Amino acid sequence: MNLSSGMQTLDWCVFGATVVGLISLLIYCQRFSRSISDFLSASRCAGRYLLCVAQGAISWDVIGAVAVFEMFYEAGFTSQWWAMLTGPTGLILSLFGWVTYRLRETRCYTVAQFFEVRYSRRFRICAGIITWLSGVVNFGIFPAISIRFIMFFCQFPEHVMLGGVNVDVYLVLLIGYVTMASSFAIFGGQIAIMITDFVQAAICNLSFIAFIFFIFKLGDWDISGGMVSWDQMSKALDMAKPGMSQVNPYDCSKLPDFNMWYFLIGIFGSIYGRGTWQGSMGYASAALTPHESKMAGLLGTWRGLTMSLLLTLFPLAVIVFMRCPEFAPLKEAIEARLLLVESPQLRSQGLVPVAMSLVLPVGMVGLFLSVMFAGMVSTDDSYMHSWGSIFVQDVLMPFKKKPFTPEQHLLALRLSIVGVGIFAVAFSYFFRQTEYIFMFFAITGAIISGAGAVMIGGLYWKYGTTLAAWVAYLLGSVLAVSGIILQQVWRFKDGSGLAKFLNDTFHWEWVANNMTKFPLNGRVMSFYIMLCCLAAYVGISLLQHALKKAQVFNLDKMLHRGIYDVHNEHQTQGKTRFWERLLGFTPEFSFGDKCISIASIVWTVGWFLVFLIFTIAYFAGASTIDGVFSGGVSQEGWKLLWKWKLYIILVLGVTCTLWLAAGGVVDMIKLFRRLKTMVRNDADNGSVRDGSNAE
Repeated sequence: MNLSSGMQTLDWCVFGATVVGLISLLIYCQRFSRSISDFLSASRCAGRYLLCVAQGAISWDVIGAVAVFEMFYEAGFTSQWWAMLTGPTGLILSLFGWVTYRLRETRCYTVAQFFEVRYSRRFRICAGIITWLSGVVNFGIFPAISIRFIMFFCQFPEHVMLGGVNVDVYLVLLIGYVTMASSFAIFGGQIAIMITDFVQAAICNLSFIAFIFFIFKLGDWDISGGMVSWDQMSKALDMAKPGMSQVNPYDCSKLPDFNMWYFLIGIFGSIYGRGTWQGSMGYASAALTPHESKMAGLLGTWRGLTMSLLLTLFPLAVIVFMRCPEFAPLKEAIEARLLLVESPQLRSQGLVPVAMSLVLPVGMVGLFLSVMFAGMVSTDDSYMHSWGSIFVQDVLMPFKKKPFTPEQHLLALRLSIVGVGIFAVAFSYFFRQTEYIFMFFAITGAIISGAGAVMIGGLYWKYGTTLAAWVAYLLGSVLAVSGIILQQVWRFKDGSGLAKFLNDTFHWEWVANNMTKFPLNGRVMSFYIMLCCLAAYVGISLLQHALKKAQVFNLDKMLHRGIYDVHNEHQTQGKTRFWERLLGFTPEFSFGDKCISIASIVWTVGWFLVFLIFTIAYFAGASTIDGVFSGGVSQEGWKLLWKWKLYIILVLGVTCTLWLAAGGVVDMIKLFRRLKTMVRNDADNGSVRDGSNAE
């Protein structure tokens, strides 16, 4: 096997062309950003396809990709098995527009602005501060993971000597990258972010197809000349240790983190916390209408097919490289490279990128780096834009007695984004990461665990009270911060820490059994926190109404419904049948909208039925044709399921990638036309003018 020698001239040319193209697109989009509304939400002019594809770019980022690589290398296909349970949940939430539809109806730019409309100005300030702190801490490791990936992939050294000075390569790349990513958010606002995200996502999806055909041999058809065949994958997966199966989801009891409970908690969290995380808040308010926002969510069912396939095949190929004897030279080269990395957690994150940098050919190395860089920028500029905007809108503005002028407001937003970038550089450089990436996300996101109860209660329950919102929100923050501190001080490298202190002092058995790692990971901890916040919100609200000290809130006015629909955003003409209402169809659904929704339902429910059939067969010990089920589901039966799932997703993924890209181009043209002719309203800047409603 010929191993790659790293980035060559052609690769650097491909990467350079990507960077130049993104900067050129930013310069073009900048001319359309003329108002606060443009900067914050593209003046609510985005169509469904543009929103869908552009938001997909946020889900394709280096930190997310590395996190999935970590999870799949650890758990294999079993992680996808439990993820099948999340499909119906996500579909139902999208069909009925759970939280997102009503949040768009409020016409609020941020969740905290909605909190002022629903609860009070003081609560908005408190929630804005906590949300901002949670967001910037969560975002703090994004640049770190991204730059580490670049260093692993490009084979950059940790330090170089320049003019007798020992230069920290990681720090230099970190500062340069954050400067570039923040520039997209500063100069173009949500318009530039959304357009560049769309273009990046469309190019990335097409590139994914090329990578898939390079890696994967298509069985007996082998038209791709790929590196790894299914037989090799099958052999490598069989080498997993007992109790840590990577194909049988019911034989993975020894997987401590990415097991069944990890995904079940994720399902609960997706319902409870929908719409509360504001890392891409500009997209939440950018839709042309609430219905377009709902349809963008439904189209998301088809958006990520090729990406999910790539995120499966890359770590799956690395499993083959590390286990099959025919790839022994490659395994040695990978291990030799990783030995240069001191931290076990960083070695885990670097495994897949190091392997890909060694096996991809010239030209494709540069393309892969370009795709990953595009994902980095699309995610990080959205996050910096969101957290910078939230600081101004929800932390700074409520304290100002004299409103900003439009020019002052834009300047404040841009300076705030710069501040987020500076924090990200410092945090990425100094923070000590001790957990899997997804676990870090879970616990930092738990800082705003109370927001789920406050959001759902505020949008759907007219009896929710302001006091209940305060208690739930602050309770979630206190519990989550306590969890972060415990995880950081539980055990240090030298063996000291809180666990050793407690064990030496009190000789507690449960501490002694968990000396190396805090007994609750971030996912489990966040689940308990969510339950506590929900109970607090409901209990206090009911108690206040029982004591007759609370007023019933006017939801119709807040949601601009009925006589309050001054913007004419709701279509009320036409009737719907019972089965249509059951599926969440409203008079706004066209025939094409219904077809898209039904196709999404069939796809999602189909895989859920597969989940049920295999589960019943496994525990019932049924027998059927071809030996797929025999005394439960055999190892070969599980592998056959995963094989055909890969092929089906490949065919649909290519088709849907082209369809969504074409629709996004049409929406992008319409967006520019609207922005050219629309009349801006300077008063539409996120202020709550009468204390009870948004502009």
